[in-house]
Amino acid sequence: MINSASMLTSGTAGSYFSNIANESAKTSTPQITKEMTPSQIRRQLQMQFASQSFGLTSDEQQQVGSYFSQINNIYGVDDSKLRKEEEAQFKALKTQLDDLYGLSGEPKKLTVEEQAKVDEIQSKLDKLYDILPTKEPTGSDLKRAESLKWELRKLYYPDGKVLTAAEKKVESSIQSELKELFGIHGPKTLTEEEQTTADELRKQMDEINGTTKKELTADEKEKADDIIKKMEELAGKIVTHGLSNIEKTLYNRFDERLDELTKLSKERSLTEKEQAELKKTNENINTLLDKAAKIQDQQDAQANQVYSQMNGFFSQMGMGYSGGGTLLSTRV
Repeated sequence: MINSASMLTSGTAGSYFSNIANESAKTSTPQITKEMTPSQIRRQLQMQFASQSFGLTSDEQQQVGSYFSQINNIYGVDDSKLRKEEEAQFKALKTQLDDLYGLSGEPKKLTVEEQAKVDEIQSKLDKLYDILPTKEPTGSDLKRAESLKWELRKLYYPDGKVLTAAEKKVESSIQSELKELFGIHGPKTLTEEEQTTADELRKQMDEINGTTKKELTADEKEKADDIIKKMEELAGKIVTHGLSNIEKTLYNRFDERLDELTKLSKERSLTEKEQAELKKTNENINTLLDKAAKIQDQQDAQANQVYSQMNGFFSQMGMGYSGGGTLLSTRV
């Protein structure tokens, strides 16, 4: 199941992982673009910094090279390249899907009146899902809330990405704390009547925003379904990074069955046996995602240790960056 909110209005908030870039150190100048993720920018700076050497001796250059080798060993060189290819494939498929639905144009700039109407509709949706704040944080709580919202924005950058299992845990933790700070009780499961109301409200919002999907022909619908299936497969590979091939295969089977049962539940009430299977399938998926998250967290922790060693190495030689850490800082 795809969890990219920017792709489908019915999706949950999601974002793609910060990719550990595998750029070559052969370029003479840093190739930094606004499309890069913070991790990609950091790695480009690292590789450029290492390649120029800044008067490093042969032994010192070898030491720098060993640090990058350790990073590659932690994440896997081949896997890093594969994930970068998957990211490009996902974006290309997203563009194809937008083209099919007529959503590939520039975003509409709303008037003051249109924005007010959109805000009004959003408030109705929030009330319907029981996610309206019941309290307003102040003082230290307000500062904490703003900090958490900033962490979410960073987690979702760039727009349209799919979260890894580890990032999903971070997202869930942040959202839980925000709900507590703002006194939010939902989201609740809608009744059939409430779902109809929600769909109508979203339709109104799309009309104002100019994001109404065009009606597809039978051939276009078949093509759209094929694109979505491919995107789901890519999302599954991303979220299960770190698992064995057998575990990834199991995840895909469970995910497919979850989709089948979820679709069936919208057509009729599930039998007791089907409800039990749905519950067990969810448990199996969560078990695999928890394992993937632990592996990803472990990899990040190991990589951060190497980054710290590199920072210390360059600091000893007076090559620190007087600002937000050194050029090799894990934060950009």
